[in-house]
This record gives sequence, C-alpha cells and structure tokens, in this order.
Amino acid sequence: MPEAKLSAGTIHYEDNNGRGPVLVLTHGLLMDASLWDPVLAELSAEYRNLRPVLPLGAHPHPMAADADLTMRGIAGLLGEFLERLDLHEVTLAVSDWGADRVPRRRAARAGPTGQPSRAAAARGV
Repeated sequence: MPEAKLSAGTIHYEDNNGRGPVLVLTHGLLMDASLWDPVLAELSAEYRNLRPVLPLGAHPHPMAADADLTMRGIAGLLGEFLERLDLHEVTLAVSDWGADRVPRRRAARAGPTGQPSRAAAARGV
C-alpha cells in the first residue's frame, strides 16, 4: 500500500490509478479505507479513487506527538495529502467525522502552504 509522508506522520492510502475525475474517499472514526469496498467496483470504471487512511483510530502508524488531531487538524492533513499527491479539482467524499463542514474551508486548501483550493466539491455521506 502506498504511503504519504505528511507533517504529522505517515499515512497509507489506496489508489486505483483510474483515468477519470479524482474522488478522494475518506472514512470515519475507528475505520479505514475498506469502508468504501462495497461501492468501489461501481466507482472504479469512471473515476480515479484515492482512499487515505486518516489518523482517526484505525491507522497503522502513530502520528507525531505534537500532531494536531482535532477535526480541523485532520482536515488540514487531508489538504496536505492533496498537495503531496499534486491533486487538483478533486471531489472529497467525507464521512462521519464531521468534515462535511470543514473541507471547503480547510481541507480544500493545500495544507501548510495555503495554496488555493484543490477540491472542486465536497460531499458528506
């Protein structure tokens, strides 16, 4: 499984390397990317699907001791993830961790650099 080294630590992610528009599929508390397994086959034909394993309790690597793991901090890490993979015009699918209110303000901006939005849309599921 590929890894992305972020300021707060390393996260795993899955990438189907699809050729369509980019979907970044996030999970909720105490879950991982497998949350999306039941619908992945339907999405894979038309989209590039990225599924980061966010530090929400089921991640395999500990984060840095000073990592901001608040909702805003996780949203910032998601923005940093988009930046690290140089993703633009993505659609974020956010789950039960409450980020449906945050991505446009924080995760949609590239993490630490504050570049303009990398997300075209954010959808709560």
